[in-house]
Amino acid sequence: MRIKSLILENAALCDEVAKVQESILIVKDERRFLLHKLLEYENDNEVSQVFFKNESVITSNGSKTKIKKRQSCDDTR
Repeated sequence: MRIKSLILENAALCDEVAKVQESILIVKDERRFLLHKLLEYENDNEVSQVFFKNESVITSNGSKTKIKKRQSCDDTR
């Protein structure tokens, strides 16, 4: 009887391990997806910041006018 209970406990633990491993895989995939989206957002944000900070506009009479610099939330670094 003792062996049977150990076998059942082992099976239950194996099932639990399988569930936890599946949860870990799901969380890893979600983290990877969110990291990818964050990197895309930061890249787009940096490109637009560089454009607005460094770009000059030539007006119709040929003079250059600086575009106002936009402040971002990242300037706290």
